[in-house]
Amino acid sequence: MSFMIAPARPRTWCIVMLFVLLSGACSNTSPAPADVENYLAARDFYYHGDLDQATDMLGRIRSRGQRFHQARMLEAKILFFQGDWIGARRILERLLRTRPNYPEAELWLIRTMQAEGELEGAESRLREALEYDPGNPRLLHLAGLLRIEKGDMDAALELLGRAKDFSSELANSFVESARLFHRFGFRGKALEDLSKAQAMLPADSTMTKPLLDLERILQGGGR
Repeated sequence: MSFMIAPARPRTWCIVMLFVLLSGACSNTSPAPADVENYLAARDFYYHGDLDQATDMLGRIRSRGQRFHQARMLEAKILFFQGDWIGARRILERLLRTRPNYPEAELWLIRTMQAEGELEGAESRLREALEYDPGNPRLLHLAGLLRIEKGDMDAALELLGRAKDFSSELANSFVESARLFHRFGFRGKALEDLSKAQAMLPADSTMTKPLLDLERILQGGGR
């Protein structure tokens, strides 16, 4: 049974318009606001694991082609998780023909090739991607998984270790967002982000003390 989308709340509408403006700044055309709204709804369903609803919302987007590459990218991810690797690969390869510098599409194409068992081809593309972005932790993680599949555990450990080196940088993002949440009174969200940061940091990190100090402030133990 089909259903109509409820009218967008003011905040949602602002996000839609911002998305349209940013998309327009990157290309000569931009998706219509209604299409962006459907995409954002599809993305929410995707993040909550409801792939059928996400697919339904994507089907309502009229500008789902190259004009709206984010929607096509989301469609490829959904097909990947549904096990339709041929369909996902077809979309990803088309995206990369028109947008050759699209790192998200490159990453997911490599994942799709790996899932299909095309390990040599996946590793070749991954090696080339790492030449342009050698410190990308997602690429390093994927390279480590590929080495595990090929039985090269030493190389896998080295690659996964390099990916873990970037955990401190990512943890710092959570700390800074926690500070912002604290500033605007969102104590629960601030503590949640601090907890994520703690899980990422090694025990001897120089960030541990300021993180614990901020946590103590949020829990009412001082300022």
